[in-house]
Amino acid sequence: MIQLLRNSDNVLEAYEDGKKHKDVKLIRSFPLTMPEQFISVRSDTNEEIIMITDLSLLEGESRRVAEQELQRYYMSPTIESIISLNEIGCEWVGVVDTSSGRMNFRMNEKYESVHPLSQVSWSLSDIEGRRFIILNIHELDENSLKQWEKLNNQYFIAKI
Repeated sequence: MIQLLRNSDNVLEAYEDGKKHKDVKLIRSFPLTMPEQFISVRSDTNEEIIMITDLSLLEGESRRVAEQELQRYYMSPTIESIISLNEIGCEWVGVVDTSSGRMNFRMNEKYESVHPLSQVSWSLSDIEGRRFIILNIHELDENSLKQWEKLNNQYFIAKI
């Protein structure tokens, strides 16, 4: 039996057959059309520890913790303003105000992490797999546009 819980530091832990796994994360496996099936429990080094074939197999609190963790991990907050966006080495580090509050993120290669959804909408993916959405680049404030222009090239910047 698999049990999931948060410890006193709010860190997700998994127990399987009496073995404790600290600091785990939950990742949906393919096919994504079955969001409650094939949930990979991964270590802090991203190694799969356990495969949960169906969330319905988890009991009470474990299922509630799993559902909350998946909802948190797979949410796509809307970026309302970009506080800072800087290239540090081969990473991009950002601080944004979103529909879910202020958030920090790190992205690797911008060509793999930033994708157009339309001529004015964009999706950003960080190294943890979280997605952020800019609904309309033209509605961002002046500082946000300055930060966004750091990604400046013809692919990313629509002329305003």
